[in-house]
Amino acid sequence: MLKSLLIYFHQNINHSQHIITANEGLAIALAAGYNISTGKLPLVYMQNSGLGNAINPLTSLADQEVYSVPMLLLIGWRGRPGKQDEPQHIKMGKITSTILEVLGIPFFILSEDESKNFLLIDEAIALTVSQQKPVALLVPGEVFEESPTLSSNSTYPLSREFVLNELLHHFRDEVIVCSTGKASRELFELNQHLSEPLIKTFLTVGSMGLANHIALGIDMHSSQRMVMIDGDGSLLMHMGSMATIASLAKDDFVHILINNGCHESVGAQPTLGFDIDFCAIARACGYQRTYCIGKEQELISWLQTGYAAKEKQFVEIRVHSGSRSDLARPTKSPLERKDDLMKALKSK
Repeated sequence: MLKSLLIYFHQNINHSQHIITANEGLAIALAAGYNISTGKLPLVYMQNSGLGNAINPLTSLADQEVYSVPMLLLIGWRGRPGKQDEPQHIKMGKITSTILEVLGIPFFILSEDESKNFLLIDEAIALTVSQQKPVALLVPGEVFEESPTLSSNSTYPLSREFVLNELLHHFRDEVIVCSTGKASRELFELNQHLSEPLIKTFLTVGSMGLANHIALGIDMHSSQRMVMIDGDGSLLMHMGSMATIASLAKDDFVHILINNGCHESVGAQPTLGFDIDFCAIARACGYQRTYCIGKEQELISWLQTGYAAKEKQFVEIRVHSGSRSDLARPTKSPLERKDDLMKALKSK
């Protein structure tokens, strides 16, 4: 719901004034520091699913009873009651307004009436300044004009779908956990096209940044080999997860990072994925073997030789952004897919 606005921000606002943090809680903290330093009013945007990450600093940092920090929150209202949406958004959609009320954060709901929206924004700004507390603007639908899509990042020749297809044709009986976003949708569709689809799969549809610990929880209590497919935006959200995985996962755990350097599902805004050395971080955390792959032959070579090693592996595969517009979505509900995986794990 914020996609067009965020693309506009990226294309028109100086990057020193438009910061994409690793998660929403960090954005609240950054905004607080900005206000403390300059006395100016910050804007923090997020999807309502990100409220979970933001509650701690909203209550223990920005709240009037603590540091009393004014800020404007712009929140995309996915799963709003009465609106059809994906399963992972339904619960948060129902309770978004209630959460804001419990937090003591006044909110205004934007509409398609542009003139009315400007009045609401003015009122919200006046309120956050006068009361020195966060105030929210809820975006319930397509409020913003369409912005041109950001161009595809073509630095690396591989596509995510190609990589996933190669992986699926190599896997046999592993447990596969995949992070949220386009990767899970591509994995689902590619798996459906296999003559013998893999049955021990967990496609994470929400909980961004947490899929690798779903994988760890399964891995620690299963005798089967675990392959975790992560994304750069997800891994950056909770990068401390790597230290715990390196410490507790079985020695044949394979952590694959498909890095396209952007948040593709919400408009391809850039991450810092191409600016840091994930493999060096993994080695420092204690992974036994790391690989950085950017070309098809490097991927094939790892699948033919490195993958078989019973070592705790971290494998970064750099790809360009972009995906098909006709991607399918999983046909079963999340609960049905979870039950299928539990049955498959018990059968071994």
